[in-house]
Amino acid sequence: MMQEKGKLPTKMVCLSFTSLSLTYSIMLIGVYITSSHQGLSCPDWPLCPNGFDLPSSKYFFEHFHRLLVLITSCFIFATAIYSIRKPRQIKNPAVIAGIIVVVQILLGMFVVNSKLQAVIVAGHLGTGMILFAMLLLTFIYSYKQWKNNIKV
Repeated sequence: MMQEKGKLPTKMVCLSFTSLSLTYSIMLIGVYITSSHQGLSCPDWPLCPNGFDLPSSKYFFEHFHRLLVLITSCFIFATAIYSIRKPRQIKNPAVIAGIIVVVQILLGMFVVNSKLQAVIVAGHLGTGMILFAMLLLTFIYSYKQWKNNIKV
């Protein structure tokens, strides 16, 4: 069934764009945390000392970063699962992103537990860039497919 012009984007386009946007937001917050030397403001992993409570100002950005990672991971996994029945060019980067996000979370744990060892921090940053690239490809390919299915 062809979509009419002006119709809302498909779930795949919305999921991939949301995952991409949230990942970019996490990257910006991570850069802020690093540049403001707050990388170990939350020395425990996965939760800050206040647990699930509202964070104090001392832990705010790190707590928010970790909470946003949890939400974003759910969107990335949903995107990967939803892409299983899509064409290969959409499915492959989405599934790779689902795998990379697990690696990225583990690297985040190692960053905290290693007290910001430079090599692990660099690996965390590099893996984040690869994750962003996979999500960008997923969005671009799903958007192209949606756009090509619209009849003018």
